[in-house]
Amino acid sequence: MATKRKFAKKSSLTSDQVIVKLEKSIPTVELEKLADISVFQEPDGSYSLFNKYIIKKTNKGYLVTHKQLAESNICFYMLKHAVTWCTYDKRNRIMDSKRILDLDKQLTSLDSAIAIHHNLTKRTKNTDDKLIYLAKLGEEKVRRSRICKELEQYVVESKLWQAKRFGAKP
Repeated sequence: MATKRKFAKKSSLTSDQVIVKLEKSIPTVELEKLADISVFQEPDGSYSLFNKYIIKKTNKGYLVTHKQLAESNICFYMLKHAVTWCTYDKRNRIMDSKRILDLDKQLTSLDSAIAIHHNLTKRTKNTDDKLIYLAKLGEEKVRRSRICKELEQYVVESKLWQAKRFGAKP
């Protein structure tokens, strides 16, 4: 005997229609709680975090804007540092969030210095100058490594905090 399989018809709801259906089925209080822990990527490529921050990519980096504060634009070199900063700011860990911003700025300037000294090392013919550039390049790479290591500790703690809030294991 041959059995016929019935396939479910795929739904072609837009994201706005899905949101409307969710709003109807989930109480407003629950939606507010979900928004408070959620991270969304918007259609324009920006990110909305915790219903409080917006992160947009610019030609200078990632611009973080606080939704409730008019003049709160902060620029970051890397997206993960911007997200990490938002999680620390959300938790009112002001000193840590300032440290993350400072480390991100240091990383930006170090990467520029490394690129400059790398090019100078390639171009120079003078041995003494080349040794000086190589020494500076080595020192900058060590500093960069230390900064990346410290930033990564903040990133890991941020991920753990977010996972805990979502009630999931990392």
